[in-house]
Amino acid sequence: MAPHSALSASPALRRQLWHTGLWVVGGSVFASVCFAHTSFTMFGQVQYAHTMVFATLIPMIVASLAFSWIASLTLRLDASRRELERLAHQDALTGLANRREAMARLAEWAAAAPDPAPPSPTAPGLTPLCLAIADIDYFKRVNDRLGHDGGDASLVHFAAMLRRMLPADWLVARIGGEEFLIAARAADFPTFAARIEAVRVAVAETPLITPAGPWQLTASFGLAERRGPEAPDRLITRADMALFAAKQAGRNRVEKAA
Repeated sequence: MAPHSALSASPALRRQLWHTGLWVVGGSVFASVCFAHTSFTMFGQVQYAHTMVFATLIPMIVASLAFSWIASLTLRLDASRRELERLAHQDALTGLANRREAMARLAEWAAAAPDPAPPSPTAPGLTPLCLAIADIDYFKRVNDRLGHDGGDASLVHFAAMLRRMLPADWLVARIGGEEFLIAARAADFPTFAARIEAVRVAVAETPLITPAGPWQLTASFGLAERRGPEAPDRLITRADMALFAAKQAGRNRVEKAA
């Protein structure tokens, strides 16, 4: 994704630049007029009206051009900073959260006070937290047959299906290669599992359209529900183990952690 345009700078920064610009240009004009007035009163050998006109116009034009250049640089730097900040938390290819953002969000959820939702039966007194690790099946085969562009297209296709089929308040992230993480707060595990199964079916039934023709993708999923004050990395490990079981059982399936 291309860096943000300077036009997308924050309103607060743009207001600050406008105020600063007015002070710079106004101060330049005021200083120039005062200097011209003092020179005229001291020497009195030039036309006062013409002197004051030039004393006003010259700094107004010069200061405006100079400040416009400075403001443009400032806006570009701000856009670059925000773009770097976005890239630090977002996967560049799919637009999903990246591993860093996913782990930060999970840690925040795990440490947060319970929501007013019914507590989880496996985590009494805590808000339910359900998690899935998804992996595109035979991804190396996709790269071998379709090339890396085809592999990238399959990742974008899969990510788009996740984004379209899952609730907006769920965490959906690409955490490496062809591996994705899905997590939901305050969702009961059977409902979460049913949504993931619906995604699995939809992926298997929606081919990736490529220049070489349609390509059938499938994915495997490992699910886990948080137990008590279980740490996010442990929860991920259990979901990973369930994903491994799904792969061992033939792929294109959903397995739940013990």
